Amino acid sequence: MTATATAANGISLPHPIIILGRDDNGKAHASFFPATDAQPASRAASLMGMLALPADNDAVRSLLPKLPKGKLFDSGKAFVPFVKQDLYKQIAAHLPEADRAKAEEVRAAPADVSQQGHSAAPSNVPDDWGKIVVGSLVLATEDPLEGWFEATVVELKPDNVLRLQWRHYLDLPPFNRRLEDVALLHPSMKL
Repeated sequence: MTATATAANGISLPHPIIILGRDDNGKAHASFFPATDAQPASRAASLMGMLALPADNDAVRSLLPKLPKGKLFDSGKAFVPFVKQDLYKQIAAHLPEADRAKAEEVRAAPADVSQQGHSAAPSNVPDDWGKIVVGSLVLATEDPLEGWFEATVVELKPDNVLRLQWRHYLDLPPFNRRLEDVALLHPSMKL
């Protein structure tokens, strides 16, 4: 069936989708999801208090190559990496008027954060790999091309394996990384 026949029959095909929003520190996040993931990505945006923008016109589609690809999780939520402020504002300009103000709102931290024992400002930023303990703040990545993000050590496992939790994505499951696969923040880092 051709696109013309599809349009004539009143069937609309899904478009790629962009999820965007600010985290509890006001940092901008955005990523794109292919058309095949449009529905679950829209649900993930809703679950995470973020916005979903369909790439249904040329102006929005032109932004897709500038964005990292998002990742959907079995929990129904998504990994939406940081983006530069300028790019975030370009994307937000394409939102419906009613959603533009929401795009600038700082997302509230999950209600159960304090119950989980995660503090908003970790006090342990080690300056040496030998000083990493439970509660240390390190940098980890899903893929080096996606960037490095803050993670808290929640468990020290045998064979130099660390159990980590994303600092700004507490709703995502903990994960393991080998000690040599994490990075340290600069010691002068002010939280």
